[in-house]
Amino acid sequence: MTSWINRHTLIAAVVAAFVMYIFVTSIQKNRLYELELLTRAQVAEQETVLATIAEVTARNGADAVTESVIRDCTQTERSSFDSLLGRLDAGLSTTELSDLERLFGRCGRFYAERKSVMVARLEREIEVYASLIAQASVVAGRDQSEAFQLPAWQNLSELESRQSELFTELVNIQDEIISTLLTGGASQQETLANIKAAAKEVQENLALVNTQAAAVRAELLPL
Repeated sequence: MTSWINRHTLIAAVVAAFVMYIFVTSIQKNRLYELELLTRAQVAEQETVLATIAEVTARNGADAVTESVIRDCTQTERSSFDSLLGRLDAGLSTTELSDLERLFGRCGRFYAERKSVMVARLEREIEVYASLIAQASVVAGRDQSEAFQLPAWQNLSELESRQSELFTELVNIQDEIISTLLTGGASQQETLANIKAAAKEVQENLALVNTQAAAVRAELLPL
């Protein structure tokens, strides 16, 4: 009789342990599933942020945050600067060149600096995106980088960064041309020819990188 009771008790204990195991495992799976859903939602939300910044950066625009940090010169100064810069190749008087040089310090680097800040923002947000994807990969038990197009986003970031660098180079070349025209001298024409050759090369590189970036954006942000 005692032996039967012991066996019965043992069986009951085993069954209870098995039921408890199933119960705990089920809870763990549910929690893991909920965590996976939460992580995916965070990734999707961050992807929306990236898409917005990428679209603004592509058109050399700026969001509200960047506009509050990088400010343009006054409308009057901008109008005068653009007018003088547009007539630079046709020839400006010494007074006009002096005005252009003065305005360049206030207006000339605005778009390049704004582009640089937007590119930096894109880079930071992609880092956040990569961190969220790393979490999603741990939860899913497999690498999710390709599924969420992380390599493509990182490639776009690199291309936008290169565009920003080339844009800044062009601005520096404009400044150099103005300074050379103001300085004058016997070697002015030769110096200008070299500067313009460098500008042409930068413009060609910029066009190439812009085409490459557009192709990556088309992959990431289909119409």
